[in-house]
Amino acid sequence: MPIARLLALAFATLLLCKSPAAALDLFATHEVTVQFATADGKPMPDAEVRVFAPGDLTHPVKTGKTDKDGKFEFGTDRDGLWTVEARTAGEVARSMVRVGGDTGGSGGEGRGLSPYLVFGALGVLLAIAVCYRFLRARARRRAGPR
Repeated sequence: MPIARLLALAFATLLLCKSPAAALDLFATHEVTVQFATADGKPMPDAEVRVFAPGDLTHPVKTGKTDKDGKFEFGTDRDGLWTVEARTAGEVARSMVRVGGDTGGSGGEGRGLSPYLVFGALGVLLAIAVCYRFLRARARRRAGPR
């Protein structure tokens, strides 16, 4: 019975969170903030936002809503010209954001973690954990019952 309560509490906590996946993007190379406003300069709060990757204006890669000031933040996984579109009942705003390119630095600044590095490290940790469990079980068998 306590496990069922714990699972219900965890599920309720997840429902109350905005978006756990949006909290951390390990593979993002840049973090972009766009602020949307109407034609007369007023912010667009709670506008539906769609983000399109460079070269693909048919499938949004991220969606969400602007905050009370009309701002929307998203992480990008590659350089290029990103298109961001915000819609309210009577307004549509579009923005083109150039990400990366020549920044005058060493070229490696702002890079996120490589997916190969992350999954490789996780694989090594899993192998270490399996070996550790195997060696502990083997040592217990040799020691015999107490």
